[in-house]
Amino acid sequence: MLAAIPKDHRAVVLGRCCQRRYAKGEVVWRQGDPVQVVVFLAEGKAVTEYHNREGRRYITGLWLPGDLIGAHNLAPYNVHQMTVRCIESSLVYALPVEELRALVRSHPDWAEAIITALSVRLHWFSGLALLFSQSASERVSGILLSLSEHFGVETRSGLMIDLSLTHETLAAMVGVTRSFFSTTLKQLERNGLVHTERRRIVIRDRARLRACADLGAFGDPSTSG
Repeated sequence: MLAAIPKDHRAVVLGRCCQRRYAKGEVVWRQGDPVQVVVFLAEGKAVTEYHNREGRRYITGLWLPGDLIGAHNLAPYNVHQMTVRCIESSLVYALPVEELRALVRSHPDWAEAIITALSVRLHWFSGLALLFSQSASERVSGILLSLSEHFGVETRSGLMIDLSLTHETLAAMVGVTRSFFSTTLKQLERNGLVHTERRRIVIRDRARLRACADLGAFGDPSTSG
């Protein structure tokens, strides 16, 4: 996003931002906090979380360096809909919402970049909505496929998801328990579809994994012997 700002104006924009470092696990803002800023993630990784009334947590977004977080709150809402939590040590630049609006008015190229970023966000939400129409086992396979498409790196062993995410975080992305996710992943490994390498998940057979995501080719691990 910052690259879309003309170079001679970029330093001015950063000068208007408040720079802050967050440790792993720290919260940038919480669901229900007043909307005051958007943030650029300069270093690290973060997730957005939604907590329902029963206290269950759902991961609704994964953010990497270069991403703009909070732009979907530019509509006339006065509170954040989700919590932003760093899953690594992170550096962010916080820009007041009114400053962002001024930038959009003065730099059409940057406004176009924000539209593109929001389109990516909508695509992610659409994918999550489709996943939640499937069974729990299908959702696990589906999230692995989705992450491999966005963050996959080809290796000798297969397509590695180049992200260090805990089973708890991955489970929260698809609305299952950590134990269910871990058991399902082990079953996928036994069937030769994936394996774990240096704390990374490697997709070994994309076609069969896609069949599991679409057709539920194996039963729920909770019902297996």
